[in-house]
Amino acid sequence: MSQWVYEQFGSKQGFVRFIYHRALAYAGAYRQYSRKPGSIADRRLVFICSGNICRSPLAEVYARSLGLEAASCGLNCGDAYPADPRAREFAKQQGLSLEGHKTVNVRDFEFRASDLVVVMEPSHLHQFKEKVGTQYSLVLAGSYCRNPIPYIHDPFNCCPAFFARCETTVMESVRGLYA
Repeated sequence: MSQWVYEQFGSKQGFVRFIYHRALAYAGAYRQYSRKPGSIADRRLVFICSGNICRSPLAEVYARSLGLEAASCGLNCGDAYPADPRAREFAKQQGLSLEGHKTVNVRDFEFRASDLVVVMEPSHLHQFKEKVGTQYSLVLAGSYCRNPIPYIHDPFNCCPAFFARCETTVMESVRGLYA
């Protein structure tokens, strides 16, 4: 059972958070941050995660490979760190490159009024509003997955199986945005 939890949810805490946020989503707590109707063709997608080394940089380069304008930054990161080596390898396996990626903290990022800010976890919604403001349009990345989910767990300290699963989910969410 434990191995399954680590491979599917990253950790016991990730499993609990997944269930908790799924229940809140069913209750409608994240409805305003779910898939938004309309075109994203004229908007820059700004992907945000905690450290800007695993989830958001992959989302950014994948979105750009699809012809979308995209950027990424982190809520709790230092500046100018490279992407996680596993994220770089995963991207390479997908025909993408994270070799030139350097982290950017939200405090240093220049947002535009027309940006669609795409966060990976519900906690990022509150953190973003607290650090940046409430004037931007926010959505949960997982709401664009084939089977919508409100929470994409941080794979940073997780096993290789979950890391790949998480990054695959991030790519699925970008495809959903693109569709």
